[in-house]
Amino acid sequence: MEKKIAQISDVHFGEKNFSDQLRKNLLHQLENENPDLIIVSGDLTTEGYSHEYELAAAFVDELRTITSTYTIPGNHDARNVGLIHFEKLIGRRKFVHHDSEFAVIGLDSSEPDINDGQIGMDQLDWLRKELERVPDHLCKIVTFHHHLLPIPNTGRERNILLDSGDLLKLLKEYGVDFVLNGHKHVPNVWMIEGMVTLNSGTATTRKLRGETFPSHNQLRINDDRISVDLINTENGSVREIASYSVRVEDEEYKICSYMHSI
Repeated sequence: MEKKIAQISDVHFGEKNFSDQLRKNLLHQLENENPDLIIVSGDLTTEGYSHEYELAAAFVDELRTITSTYTIPGNHDARNVGLIHFEKLIGRRKFVHHDSEFAVIGLDSSEPDINDGQIGMDQLDWLRKELERVPDHLCKIVTFHHHLLPIPNTGRERNILLDSGDLLKLLKEYGVDFVLNGHKHVPNVWMIEGMVTLNSGTATTRKLRGETFPSHNQLRINDDRISVDLINTENGSVREIASYSVRVEDEEYKICSYMHSI
């Protein structure tokens, strides 16, 4: 049985390149896709102002009418003391949610008024404790805004999550299946140590790099294959950008082990 996760990032309400038509297109596409989960990987706003957050909160409410939606802040959301508005209007900056199939853990990698990010020792300790509590059979998803691994074709490919090495070690140690990030407005997929790291582009703006286009990601999980589709928010076209077998030389990946017990 296929499971679908929609990933959105860098919505940027208040940005001069924001398109309300793209917002409407995105909502229509998500309704048609009918995902099991929606994850918003940060940067709902541009400057973190209250009026931007009011628009973002109304958008998140629309997403929640489609399916379960989980949202974390990005570097733009932390500008101008904006995280106060995030917690008031959107929700907790870090969270953990379990259901019968997925464990979704959100982290806040933002730093006030700067673009660089980090997880920090306190959150790393918290994450370790939460991962220890996750039942082994659940598919483990961790989301935070800043990319865990460098993203090609961004104009600045360096990794700007300051403690990415410590975090990567922890994620691998506890068998995390998927890591969902945003930040660079360029969609990208890496597979590392049986863990899929997935970056989303900007879904509702024309703040684009190179020949990219407004987009969101659709992660499809089947019994024997994991695929990532890139959905063009402008025209609805779909292009598969990654596909992984859950078996390599007759050895099963740990990815979403619950799929093998259905």
